[in-house]
Amino acid sequence: MANLVFASINTGGKENTSSSIEVVVEPGDTLWRIADQYNEQAGMSVNELLFYIQKENQLQSAIIQPGDHIIIPIK
Repeated sequence: MANLVFASINTGGKENTSSSIEVVVEPGDTLWRIADQYNEQAGMSVNELLFYIQKENQLQSAIIQPGDHIIIPIK
C-alpha cells in the first residue's frame, strides 16, 4: 500500500479549498490500486483519478516503481 508523505499546497496567500498529497509507491502497488484508494478523497471516479495522476505526474504509462513519488489531488 502506498505510503503517505505529506498533505499541503502552496496557495500563494490565496484561499484554496483543494490540496494534494504525495505518496511513495510501495512494492506491489499499482496505479489502479492507488487511484482506487484515494478516489473518494479526490472526488473523482477511479478512472478519472487514474488519468489525472498520469497527466499531473507526467507518467508515460500506468507502470510505476517502488520508491516513485506520486502527487494526488484531495478535496
